[in-house]
Amino acid sequence: MKNQRTLITIALAAAFPWSAALAQSTADLQKEIDLLKAQIKMLMEKVEAVSNKSTVDPQEFNRLVQKVDLAEENSITSGFQGLKFKGVIEGVFLHDRNNAAGALQGFAAGNGYGGAGMLEISKTTENGQGINWTLRLAPGFANGRGDNLVHEASVSIPIDDKTRLLAGLVPDWSGYEYSFGHQNPLVTHNLLFTYAAAVNYAGVGMSHEVGNWSTKWMLANIDAPGTSKRMPGLAYNAYWSISEFTYLMFSGAHSRESRKFDLFEVDAGYTRGDLGLNAQLSFGRESGAAANGREARWWGLSGFSSYRFTPRLQGIVRADFLNSRRNGGGMYFNDGTFGPELDSAGAIIDPTRGANRYALSLGFNYLVNENTQWKTEVRIDRSSGFNFLDAAGNPVKRNTTLGTAIVVSF
Repeated sequence: MKNQRTLITIALAAAFPWSAALAQSTADLQKEIDLLKAQIKMLMEKVEAVSNKSTVDPQEFNRLVQKVDLAEENSITSGFQGLKFKGVIEGVFLHDRNNAAGALQGFAAGNGYGGAGMLEISKTTENGQGINWTLRLAPGFANGRGDNLVHEASVSIPIDDKTRLLAGLVPDWSGYEYSFGHQNPLVTHNLLFTYAAAVNYAGVGMSHEVGNWSTKWMLANIDAPGTSKRMPGLAYNAYWSISEFTYLMFSGAHSRESRKFDLFEVDAGYTRGDLGLNAQLSFGRESGAAANGREARWWGLSGFSSYRFTPRLQGIVRADFLNSRRNGGGMYFNDGTFGPELDSAGAIIDPTRGANRYALSLGFNYLVNENTQWKTEVRIDRSSGFNFLDAAGNPVKRNTTLGTAIVVSF
């Protein structure tokens, strides 16, 4: 028993210095914690003092607020709020092997050497939920298909969140090509755009959206190529967005006045990555427009393919065909190449058989910068008869066009 007590006493004596050291370390640690708390408190007080100290003169701040409010009020009262401007200038050089090939209609039209400009002014009210209007001027667009400086003057009025009332002058809705150069990769337009489609409609109609579908129609005066008289009729368009890459569209225009005509068109497109594909199928007829004075009937196809070799460089191929056999030939717009087939002497082979037209275009489109395109195109036009004239006035079947253009848009 005595020995056991001795061992306990020795163990306690041995443990005492460690206990003292532990107690000393805990006290030092507490002191350090208290010191850090005091330093953090001082820093927080300094931050709060800086935050509470204002470096802006209250009077100057109020003046700035008043100026901003006044500028916004002036923008509203002056009509500048929601106003947007867009513009395009296209400089074109085209060289024809022949002088009467009819390949130059459209935006790059006129005598074949030149271009055109476009200025668009649009206004959107109430953040896009109110009345929208567009005025688009196109000096230089005058040619056989449209001789008006005003390309569009339209207004769109909401009826509900899916339906709008349309009124005014609007361009034709059909086709995969657009009127202006910044929206088309090639210099010229396809045959269907040039000869088998309307230019514009002036009237009243509606547009409606349901899911992936959008439709629009107008009771309108439809242009009359080659004459000064518009024809009252109906124009409509239905667009189906099949997926984020593919669409299908159907368009039509009809009149039953002195120029009775029916225009039908189906368009489809696929764009994914660097590849773009478009197809266009057109049918039409017009009373009294055939070479023999009877009803002209035609149908046509256009195919378009593009591929981006680099983000800036795009290669393009386009092929077109227009069949105008019925009643000696005739088209909605006729530049003289859609009459009866002619022989090499310029004589009519068969007055009941019209000439057909073909066109193949190869080109490149280079994006110089965000607002500038440089286009090049080689186009070969051919007729089933000798319906073209060369520079000397001799009948020929073919024409070759070399073109280049610079398009600047904003």
